[in-house]
Amino acid sequence: MTNFFDRCPQVIDRPYPRWGESRFLQPGYRGDPLHLLWREPDSPARDGILLVHGMNEYIGRYRHVAEYFGRRFNVLGVDLHAHGLTNPVLRRADKEITTGAKTWRADDAFLQQLQLKTLEILRRDFRTALEDLRRRCDGHVFVLAHSLGGLVAASTLLQGNGGVSGILLLGPAFSVSRFPGLRGRLANPVMETSFRWLERCLAAHDGLACLATSVLDGIMEVCSRPLLRGWFSPCRPQWILDYLTDWEEERARLRGDCYIIPRVLMSYVCGVEREIAHFRRRMQAFRLPYFLVYSEEDPITAAWGNRDFAASTLGNHPLNEVMPVPGSCHEHLFMKPPAPQKILRILDGWMEKVMKTAKA
Repeated sequence: MTNFFDRCPQVIDRPYPRWGESRFLQPGYRGDPLHLLWREPDSPARDGILLVHGMNEYIGRYRHVAEYFGRRFNVLGVDLHAHGLTNPVLRRADKEITTGAKTWRADDAFLQQLQLKTLEILRRDFRTALEDLRRRCDGHVFVLAHSLGGLVAASTLLQGNGGVSGILLLGPAFSVSRFPGLRGRLANPVMETSFRWLERCLAAHDGLACLATSVLDGIMEVCSRPLLRGWFSPCRPQWILDYLTDWEEERARLRGDCYIIPRVLMSYVCGVEREIAHFRRRMQAFRLPYFLVYSEEDPITAAWGNRDFAASTLGNHPLNEVMPVPGSCHEHLFMKPPAPQKILRILDGWMEKVMKTAKA
């Protein structure tokens, strides 16, 4: 009998790519340690920046970002729950490879998403990492967060700034995806209707909308149970890879990156959509200074969510800035050079402006 997991295998064949000191904070969720990477500049620095990754990726990918900011900032990166080396399956695989195994199957790594019915576990990890960075730095602290990490960070900092001087949001997940092509013409109306029902249920307690939302939630939960999740936990489709980056060299790296989890549980997707709807109801109260970067035609985190966020919050702080990027690329710091270097310089300049304003 064919194993369902074989339809989307995850084979680890190399050690986890560390760009700094690898540390584990104990205890993490259900005893699993929280994995952090730490990098200091050559000269002592008081200021720090926390790097937060997106859905199903991991912070070890961000070496070039850590090296850039590591010239004058203390840099801390966090693997959120079920991701990177905070995921016990991937942590075991890394250990086996490091101690001599040639390959290690990690097909069930995505099952760690079972606990993610909301983003509260990820917010807890974010707060823990932020507190760790604050203990190490007595100057300014910034957050750079990508995609789902942007939603995790922004929804956490909406509850209080945590001593953060500013946040850099790169393609944050403030909206649901829009599928391209024929599949999109069929699926997008259904997804958008479902999301609008969810928003109506949360905002007005519309009985019909709440009933429809409950039914859809139940279907997603059933699809995430044993036996069925083998069929209904989708593998990463080719169109995602096409829109992550506009650089073929990076696409080749992504295809061979064994630490990116290629599957996602439907209950996790459902929980993320609910979190987006919750955040959109409260986002106008976001007061922390931010620099927002998004692509105008990004289908992964559709641009309308970022436009809505900017329209609701841009006037909340005089240092807020928005940078729409032409095209559809989702991972701005992994685009074809020299675009990432240009964006990093712009972000660096904005943080310098924030620090100078605080001193004035």
